[in-house]
Amino acid sequence: MKYRFIFCVILLFTLLLTSCEKEATIKVTNNVHNVQLDNISFDKFGIGSYILPGETTPELTISTADDVSFPLSAPLQFYMVKGDRRVFLKTKEIYTLNVDDKLVVVISDDTEVVNMLNE
Repeated sequence: MKYRFIFCVILLFTLLLTSCEKEATIKVTNNVHNVQLDNISFDKFGIGSYILPGETTPELTISTADDVSFPLSAPLQFYMVKGDRRVFLKTKEIYTLNVDDKLVVVISDDTEVVNMLNE
């Protein structure tokens, strides 16, 4: 009887902890012609590397277990690469990730960016 009670308490505690964890996902699609995107990051999270035009990064799950609170807002940062030229950019737009979001950010020829070296 005592072991059954302890098991039930542990099970309940585990269920409470897992139900408290909140998460969201983000991925990025490269629609910029003739360039590659590298070292893509959102806040402190690396999303993907070396995606060619038309490709999408794997989905990244961010959760409260990662020591973040939602909503999480930040620009995307990345290197734009063409041949041997690289430039470090960040989007002017601030993207917000809320709990249970499945955010897909499309970087295109029209995406407004800031050169990080000029800031």
